[in-house]
Amino acid sequence: WDPGANTARVGGFPAAGGATWSIMGAGLSDASGNDPHGSASTTDIALLGSGFFTLAAIVAIIDNAMDIWASVSGFINLGQVADGNVGFGATEANGGHLGDIRIGAIFMDGQSNVLAHAFQPGTASIFGSTGTIAGDMHIDNSENWGDGTNGTLDLHTVILHELGHSLGLGHNLTDTNATMFPSYSGVDRTLGADDIAGIQSIYGSSIAPVPLPGAALLFLSGIGVLGFFRRKQSRG
Repeated sequence: WDPGANTARVGGFPAAGGATWSIMGAGLSDASGNDPHGSASTTDIALLGSGFFTLAAIVAIIDNAMDIWASVSGFINLGQVADGNVGFGATEANGGHLGDIRIGAIFMDGQSNVLAHAFQPGTASIFGSTGTIAGDMHIDNSENWGDGTNGTLDLHTVILHELGHSLGLGHNLTDTNATMFPSYSGVDRTLGADDIAGIQSIYGSSIAPVPLPGAALLFLSGIGVLGFFRRKQSRG
C-alpha cells in the first residue's frame, strides 16, 4: 500500500504506506472468482466466539493489530471506514475497495486446519476489476474464538498474523517465535525481530532498523496468492 487509501505498488521498496480497513457484514459472498470458499457467505463477525466478543471489542482488536504493525514501520493505519457492503472482490464502482482491507467471518473447514487467510496487497489497477479482494482477510467462523484461555483460540493473535499478509509479508518458516510463523501455537500479540525487519523492508522504519532478514515478501504476481494461518498440528 502506498500513502493514501486504495493505492498499491509493485516495486520501490521500502516506501511509506497506509491503508483503510472495514468489517464486512453478513450475507456477502465472492464476486471475484478468486476466493476458495465456493458459495459460502460471510456471517456476523460479532458472533465469533459465540458471544465472547462485542462488535466494539473486535473493532478494537483489529485497530490495535494494525497499530502494532504501524508502530515499528512507515506504514500508517488509516483507520476504519464504512464497508462497501458488496461481495468481496466486487469492482471499485460497486464499492469493493471500501475499505482497502476488508475483514469478514466465513466458514472455511470447520474446527480442523485453517484458522484464517488473507490476500496479498494490491488494487484493481494492478489485478483488474476484481482485484479489490487484494488485502482482504477472512476468519473461519467455525472455530472456538476467544482470548486464548479456557481452550479458545486468541483472535488477536490470528488477526495480527493475517494483517502481516495483508500488508505484504509471507511466512517465516524457520522462526517459531515470529508472528509470521505459519502455525498457531498460542497467544502471541507482539512482533519478533524478523517480523519487524520484514515490515520495515516494505514500508521503511519508524524506529531503528532491525539488521535481520525480513520474512519472505508476497510478490504481486496474482491475487490467488494467499497467506493461511493453521493449527500447529497441521505442520508437516
